[in-house]
Amino acid sequence: MHMMSNVLRPFLIALFALAALVQSHGGDQKFAAMLIWGTDGEKPAGKEKELKDVDPALKEKFGKIFKWKNYFEVNRTNVTVKPTEPREIELSSKCKVKIHHTDKGTEIELIGDGKSVSKQTITMPIKDIQVIAGPDKNATAWFVVLKPE
Repeated sequence: MHMMSNVLRPFLIALFALAALVQSHGGDQKFAAMLIWGTDGEKPAGKEKELKDVDPALKEKFGKIFKWKNYFEVNRTNVTVKPTEPREIELSSKCKVKIHHTDKGTEIELIGDGKSVSKQTITMPIKDIQVIAGPDKNATAWFVVLKPE
């Protein structure tokens, strides 16, 4: 029996090392971060190429929650979040998202004009679309959408 444990010991150590490696890489998550503008107005003249209509499924989801008639994608960036590395994603000169894993979950903070606008804690990995809303100003609003890839 003692000889058997000496033979199995390196195998078990290798197995635990492999499990730790898989877990550390398995915690990475890729998603699209999108800055969305909600308004009852139409696209401003000259902004047709910059502002894209959100996809119909997302527009339908927004329609069940929010009051605006039109939703435009201002910017989109693909992001990989690692469990051990806080991330700050700049979606525009006025909008950033900070993502930080903690023992309680993953904190997502929305920054608008350099000020914290919203902070929430979710569990990772993100399995469904997460919407973080900014303030309602001038009968419009902005949102950040995190969509798992």
